[in-house]
Amino acid sequence: MFRQNAYYPFRAVKDRPYLDEFRALPREQRRWDALAQLALFRTRDSFGEKDVTRDDPEASACAMNEAKLADQLARFFDSGQALFHIAGPLRDAFRTSDLGDACVDDIKFPFPYLFVHLGRDLGLTFNDGRALLEGAFLERRDKDTTLSVTLVGELVEPPSHWGQRGMESFHFYLTDSADNGSERVLKKPLLQAIEERLLAQAQDPNDVKELSDWSEFTEAQKADIQRSWAAHSLERELHMKNLQVTKECMQLVANALLYLSQYPEDVEEAWQEGTPKGYQEKFERQDQKARAKTLSRAEHEGFTRIRKVGKLFEVEQAREQGESPSPHLRRAHWRRQAYGPKQSLRRLVWIRAARVLGGTVRERPYLMAEMQPQDAVAASDA
Repeated sequence: MFRQNAYYPFRAVKDRPYLDEFRALPREQRRWDALAQLALFRTRDSFGEKDVTRDDPEASACAMNEAKLADQLARFFDSGQALFHIAGPLRDAFRTSDLGDACVDDIKFPFPYLFVHLGRDLGLTFNDGRALLEGAFLERRDKDTTLSVTLVGELVEPPSHWGQRGMESFHFYLTDSADNGSERVLKKPLLQAIEERLLAQAQDPNDVKELSDWSEFTEAQKADIQRSWAAHSLERELHMKNLQVTKECMQLVANALLYLSQYPEDVEEAWQEGTPKGYQEKFERQDQKARAKTLSRAEHEGFTRIRKVGKLFEVEQAREQGESPSPHLRRAHWRRQAYGPKQSLRRLVWIRAARVLGGTVRERPYLMAEMQPQDAVAASDA
């Protein structure tokens, strides 16, 4: 029986009938665009006849969400299933860690496609409270000018039909495309860039000055355009309603990825919690080919290998909590540290939450992985 507390990507592929239809296609027809179209049309079909659902904002929103999610699911599984599990204590530390002016270009992405699991106990919902946030898919390829993000999580209430699972995801992207002119979105503070993007996507087309000239359209064309805008009204509303939770989610995700680049030794490849020992023991004594088969069988039951981030942090935190109590904590934050020729360059350093005892501040910086030994010594002496 499939384990219901499997990670979201593995649960998601069990709930979407169009995936079976896609797998049944001849190999030459299994393209990315074919998958997205299947997801789009089958989700819309699940709401009823096209003539009835054409103007249904929920059907439109679910179909668009599902098309984007299908693409991310396919890329995640096709690219090696890079799944990062952020340990609870570290994740909770990130909730109060100040990102400062950290931007997308400051973040090192360990894989072009990955999933960051934050946990079902975050208590955050998205899509107007319909789904409980669990994590996010990220896409950022080398030298790519776009960061693509898809928030995901289980529906709070069971759906009346599978197409409503389109509310299990919310997608947005940040880009330095030519459409932005000389503006470097990926150089802006991350949370500011997210807010600007989501507010722009939430704007009613009727309020956009550039779209106010209807002189070249017939009355029938105007009616079709207005109908289309109305059908996508829920998508725009969700960009506004998801603004705060998206920023909170990306605060955690960005902190986690910055932490990964600065403290790579705190990443452990392991089986997820609860995996039967039989799978674990068999995996350890097998060669690579046999391991792939064992992993496939385990995943069929909802168990998989993960990259757990924060085990060393947990140990350190437990040790520190055993020391004498402190008057208060200084919140964790990112600091730009000068380095290089005449201190002309800057890099981000994470300063963990520090106890303040009688005016004395204990800071514990985590330094960039590529720092030279002499730089690390100098930073620790600062």
